Amino acid sequence: MSVRYHAFDSSDNGYIILDRDLRVVDINKAALRYLKLRKEDILGRKDEFVIGLLDKTGQVFEYNGDFFKISKVELKDTFLMVIEEITEQIITKREHISTSTLLNALLENIPDGVVILHQNGTVIDCNKQFENIFGYKKLEIIGKSIDALILPENLESEAQKLINLALEQGSLKVETVRKRKSGTLVEVRITVSVVEYDSEKVLYAIYTDITSEKEAINLARTVLQRDSLTGLYTRQYFIRKLASSLEFSSIDDYHAIITLDVRNFSMINSIRGHNIGDELLKEIAKRLRTVLREGDTISHPYADEFWIFLEKLGKTYQAGKKVVNDIISKIEKELTKTYNIQGEFIDIKFAFGAHVFNSFDTSEEVLRKVNLALIRAKEAKDNIVFYNAIIDSELQEHAAKERAIKEAFYNGELKIFLQPICNSYSDIVGAEALVRWIKRDGTIIPPVDFIQLMEENGMITSVGEEILRQVCEILSEQKDNLDFIDINVSPVQLRDPQMAERFKEIISSYDIPPKKIVIEFTENILIDMNQTVRDNIDKLLQFGCQLCIDDFGTGYSSLSYLTILPLKKIKVDRSFVFRLPDDKHSIKLLEAIYNIAKAFNLEAIPEGVENAKQLEVLSMIGYKLFQGYYFGKPMPVRDFLLLVHQNTGKKG
Repeated sequence: MSVRYHAFDSSDNGYIILDRDLRVVDINKAALRYLKLRKEDILGRKDEFVIGLLDKTGQVFEYNGDFFKISKVELKDTFLMVIEEITEQIITKREHISTSTLLNALLENIPDGVVILHQNGTVIDCNKQFENIFGYKKLEIIGKSIDALILPENLESEAQKLINLALEQGSLKVETVRKRKSGTLVEVRITVSVVEYDSEKVLYAIYTDITSEKEAINLARTVLQRDSLTGLYTRQYFIRKLASSLEFSSIDDYHAIITLDVRNFSMINSIRGHNIGDELLKEIAKRLRTVLREGDTISHPYADEFWIFLEKLGKTYQAGKKVVNDIISKIEKELTKTYNIQGEFIDIKFAFGAHVFNSFDTSEEVLRKVNLALIRAKEAKDNIVFYNAIIDSELQEHAAKERAIKEAFYNGELKIFLQPICNSYSDIVGAEALVRWIKRDGTIIPPVDFIQLMEENGMITSVGEEILRQVCEILSEQKDNLDFIDINVSPVQLRDPQMAERFKEIISSYDIPPKKIVIEFTENILIDMNQTVRDNIDKLLQFGCQLCIDDFGTGYSSLSYLTILPLKKIKVDRSFVFRLPDDKHSIKLLEAIYNIAKAFNLEAIPEGVENAKQLEVLSMIGYKLFQGYYFGKPMPVRDFLLLVHQNTGKKG
């Protein structure tokens, strides 16, 4: 085989040689492969398919999924048909056309303005949205300097810096201002990418009109900064403003915060309605604006409170305090004038807390201290209280006491003492449980020193449940010796929606009759007689517990509560007992109380019965049970149980 024939047969192009009669004289391997032919089938013959290819000379045709280009060379007595396989070129070209079409569609339909620039800032191309943003037509832009068209005069130095930075980093994003054809300015976000194109770096810049976005942000900022009801600043803005001012304040500049509280505002809402309350707050805000300086920051952080931040009042504390006193006087004079709200005339009073400070204090400390001053003002007769170190000292003492009480509870230092309740034969039939704080050194702290604090911080709920557990344990062990034990319950406990359920659960766990638990509270419970309190009392009564009013005759209410509450017992206050047997007026009062109790089918138990003479007089009146006999003061559980066992032995 000659070298020339080897090249013919091994070529990547397909070759077919035809004679003048269009018979196939020869065909190489590539042509057979491309056309899916067999040499023995067509050699020396006329083949319609092959002859038909001559008509496609100079064209591109597709066959079996591939693309071919046909050309023809005329020789002396023959034709040479050349078949070139160009599938890859065709696909690449199609992809290029498709990509180009897609990119053009994206360019024109992207919601932002797009401009393509040379490195020197000359415009190569732009989309329709760019024209819309800046008011130019494409023909006015192509080939022009972008800066000459849209750059404001005061930003001339900015443009080249941005281009240099984009070329250096490869990309850039910045918010700035550009100029429309009309001369008006527009806020834009420019995102620039550097792209290699035909061995040149070009800039692909996207311009986003952020006018609406900025307006939305400003609106949101306004909403977040302003109270929707009064139009005054919000608490969050006030705190940021205070922190920022302190950060940049000179040490010798004194500022102040005034906080004011609308006294009995919740009562106004309850009696006159929230609409009146809202209108009242608006009017207060309006009056504050008229009294205060334009630069003063006024906030409405809570429903019945207003905060005022006064900056740079002087170079000394005394100077600042004098200014604050003058301002508070003006505010109080204006705000205490009668309000006419929807035809109703309302007079209100205010409590003012104030704190004068410099930048040594943090914003958190400033607000903490002025809040202490306001709390003191609400508690005090004086409407105006300035923060001072004594207030802080008292607070620290209060906090230390609160920590000590919590530790006492968790360390088991809160114990119950029991005061006997006996019958006219001196038999112990029950007791009243009273809590005492026994310190590690043996000191006994009476409840008057810690009960109120436990009510304020909510500990009374946990302590009350622990007392109930201890009482249930005693009753469980003394089933035949004690008929009942009274437990004092705080209004705070009764306002807890889950109180009754937890009491029922504890009592049930000890398997004792619920009637042995007497729930005792003072007459002042009527002040807190809301639906939750009623529900708790009803649940405890349905469960089988008994109710008892303590300190009968000395409390808040009238005798009407005897018809309101399903009582079983009343405790007659010791103030009616201790003058016996000599005081005739006390005897008359005790007779009247006994008759009232008898009329309502109640068991009346005098408290503070400490001697045989008192027991005798009370028995003659008709009383059957007496509290305190044998031992005037409550005693530890161990001593009480010993007394019970001795008493039981005597009965036996």
